[in-house]
Formats: sequence, structure tokens, C-alpha cells
Amino acid sequence: MGDGVAQIERGYATIAVPGCAARADRVLFLGGSFDPVHMGHVGLALSAARAWGGDEAWVVFVPAARSPHKDREPTADRHRLEMLRLALRGRRRWWIWDQELRDAGLNPGEPSYWADTWAIAKQTFGGGDGRAFLIGTDQALSMHRWRRSNEFWRDALVMRRGDGSDDDFAGALRGTGAWSEADIGHWMSRVVDVPVMDVSSTAIREGLSARENARGEGPVRQAVDGLDPGVFRYIAERGLYRDG
Repeated sequence: MGDGVAQIERGYATIAVPGCAARADRVLFLGGSFDPVHMGHVGLALSAARAWGGDEAWVVFVPAARSPHKDREPTADRHRLEMLRLALRGRRRWWIWDQELRDAGLNPGEPSYWADTWAIAKQTFGGGDGRAFLIGTDQALSMHRWRRSNEFWRDALVMRRGDGSDDDFAGALRGTGAWSEADIGHWMSRVVDVPVMDVSSTAIREGLSARENARGEGPVRQAVDGLDPGVFRYIAERGLYRDG
């Protein structure tokens, strides 16, 4: 697939970026709903950043406003932002970039496309080899179907969580029929291995809902695997995710 010239299709806000993050040699971005944020989001992003850019690399978390890939309406922005802050407290070299959330008000009813977000990121943080966004192997295998993916796919960093060898991943990329051998070579150069963390936001929401339903009224009191304790307390105190 060829490289395209980014054209931002949505209205967007101008957000000031901390100078220490903007000047960093390596900045890794992780987009997602974070609904709720779990230990896998934080741990995998920080591990991938160290593997790619060393201990000085920054991680920028990008909460999605309204993903075109998900039917479920996300939890209110203020809750997802606060849960992210709680999950990241005490850690170094991170920032929450709420670009998509702020832009949503300028584009009512429209989904957020990563093509636009990444184009804005490159304007805001600068481009080059020191800027990348983190995805899983499953997202890499579907990226040819992402809107305007020719503009940004080369900037992806792929985390492999014990799910196959180089040959497996290269073969799966060939199987999509979307990539040349040169493209596949580039994909293979962008793989980093990270620890296996068996946790998902969907499973956590289901677990929270099941425990709430078992109790009837009142907040869930028993912790859920994969959630930071501070995030769990925040959820329980506000009665979030009662309906899964």
C-alpha cells in the first residue's frame, strides 16, 4: 500500500502539549475506549514503550470519543478520563491527550477516525521515527480496512503477546492480500514482544455487572481481576457498569 498525504476531515481543537512530552525523542501513542482502563492497557503500553524507546520514552493515552468499530456508546468522558488518571498515578512519562473527546463536540454524531487523530498528533508532537502508535497483531491484520490507512500504517508499532512467531504473523499478513512483500518486511520490523496479560474491558464490565446483579442494590464491593484498586473504588462508588 502506498503512502498518502494526510487531510484532516473533522473540525479539531488546539490543545497545549507538555513541553517534556513534545520534546521527547520517543513518544508512543495508545488509542482506545479505556472503558474501563485496566492493567493490561497500562502495563502493555509501558512495556512496549520501553522495548521500543528505552526508559526515556513517553506514552500518550488517547481516549476514543466514538469509535467507528464499536456499537456500544462509551461511558461518560469524565469518568474514563478520571479512571485513566487513577490507573497511571505514581508512574512516570505519561500524558492523557483528550483530543478526540474535545473534537467530538465540534463534530456531533460523527465517529472518530484514527487517520484524523494521527494527522493531528504529527502536527502537534512532530513526526519522524520517534513517533509511533501501538496496536495488537489483530489490529495490524485488519488495518487495510481502516479509513485512509495508507496515510498512517507505517507508523504503527505492533505488540506481540506470545501469540505466534514471525512466520505466523508474516503469513497472516500475506493472507489478507493487502500487502506487498516490502510492506510485510516493514511490518515485521515494527514488532515488539510484550508480556501476556489475559484481561479485557469487556470481561471486566461483564464481571462488574454480574456481581452487581447478584447483590441487587448498592455498589459492588468485591474487587475484579485486572482493575487497579483505585479504579475499582471509583467504579464502585459511582455505580458504573451495572448493566455490563
